[in-house]
Amino acid sequence: MNPWHWWRALVVVGCWIGFLDTLLEAAPRNLNFIPVGVARVDLSPTNAVPLMGYAARAGLPAPTNLAQHIHARALAIGSRSQAAVLIAIDNCILPGSITDDIRSRLAQRVGLAPAQVALTVTHTHSAPCLTGAAPNIFARDLTPTEQEQIAAYTVYFTERLEEAARLALERRRPARLSWGRGSVGFAKNRRTPGGPVDHDLPLLRITDPNGELRAVLVRYACHCTTLSGELNAVHGDWAGAAAEAFEREHPGAIALVAIGAGADANPDPRGTIELATRHGEALAAEAARLVKLPLQDLPTAPACRLQTLQLPFQPHFTREEWIRRSTNSGIVGFHARRWLARMNRGETVSPTLPYPVQTWAFGDRMAMVFLGGEVVVDYSLRLKRELDPQRLWVNAYANDVPCYIPSRRILDEGGYEAETSLWYYDRPQRLSPTIEDQIVEAVREQLPKSFRIDPACGESPPPRTPMDAPRAFRTTRGRPPHHAGVP
Repeated sequence: MNPWHWWRALVVVGCWIGFLDTLLEAAPRNLNFIPVGVARVDLSPTNAVPLMGYAARAGLPAPTNLAQHIHARALAIGSRSQAAVLIAIDNCILPGSITDDIRSRLAQRVGLAPAQVALTVTHTHSAPCLTGAAPNIFARDLTPTEQEQIAAYTVYFTERLEEAARLALERRRPARLSWGRGSVGFAKNRRTPGGPVDHDLPLLRITDPNGELRAVLVRYACHCTTLSGELNAVHGDWAGAAAEAFEREHPGAIALVAIGAGADANPDPRGTIELATRHGEALAAEAARLVKLPLQDLPTAPACRLQTLQLPFQPHFTREEWIRRSTNSGIVGFHARRWLARMNRGETVSPTLPYPVQTWAFGDRMAMVFLGGEVVVDYSLRLKRELDPQRLWVNAYANDVPCYIPSRRILDEGGYEAETSLWYYDRPQRLSPTIEDQIVEAVREQLPKSFRIDPACGESPPPRTPMDAPRAFRTTRGRPPHHAGVP
């Protein structure tokens, strides 16, 4: 072969090598597998127990009937003692004491730090009462029988949560994590017609190395109050219906459902099991659409951080104010009489409320936030302005539900979320308007600085309608979107 032919052959081979390198560079890197385990256990009560959620149930007998089974679903991500465990629970109000107990058990058994364990509840108003949860819910003292029923279920509940976490840890095997975001539209602001809501539906997808779906985690910011207090039976509401519908259509997969900052949003319409099923199936259908998309890979287990803030109350009532309030009927009078009794026993009133803020950062690709309490939508919208909304996931009802967590705006407006609800939770006073800045700053400090919005990029124009608010300040910082599935 003459030299020219050799030279031409080398050029052709070089071009092919360069082309193949380009293809390999562009191909998905499927070697970044992470050990992941999932589990589901039944939480349906085996004894008669009062249901949480509605004061109107005060005169109803403790039910034994199930309109739908309720569950704890657990997800364990990562290897050995570096794993992160999330337990998504069908219940209304999670006392922090139960979270502390579960974290202590997992620390002793597998060496997990508290920041590596997160618990969320769906806030269904048709689940059993737990010891320490909203103790004034019925605006009267619990009877000895009710206390025994609740205590028995709480022991069973806690043991089942530990079992779910243990099974998820035992079942870890290589998996691929990816995430994206869609939306559903049945949440409606319950305070103000046309008021702000967060319709985003982030989804975490877990697949085996061969692509088989193992689990999803979704989050939607809406109360689980499709069902009224007249249904004195156990049911998971729309969140339970969503998990059930997704798992029915994807045999072998487990669907975890968490709730976002939707404490001031209700499902619309509402009132029947059929409507709860409709809302749940709408969410499941959107999740089914998302799992088929080319979502953004998460090649690393999360870096976990946890902090307990001390949120200040507004100045406490004086004894004279308590005495005047104690003459009222209903929750205001009952709440005041309980606090007067404490004062008469010489007990002191704390000026602050312990409050958990937890974050899981999946490298620089996604940050998951866990906020305690019944968090109103303003927190989600503000965090999406100050942190990159393309990479942010905000959960509420996480780790402890001590009361509603109102924003400065809602505290100024007043009403149930700002004040009356706190009496059912047995809190001594309204929270201070400073708590909003305190919580947001804690989230900002926990996450890597790369998640913060670059002021040089500027902001999008303000939303034209409240419905536009969740997406009003999205920015890609000059980069392509971080993942598919973003509307």
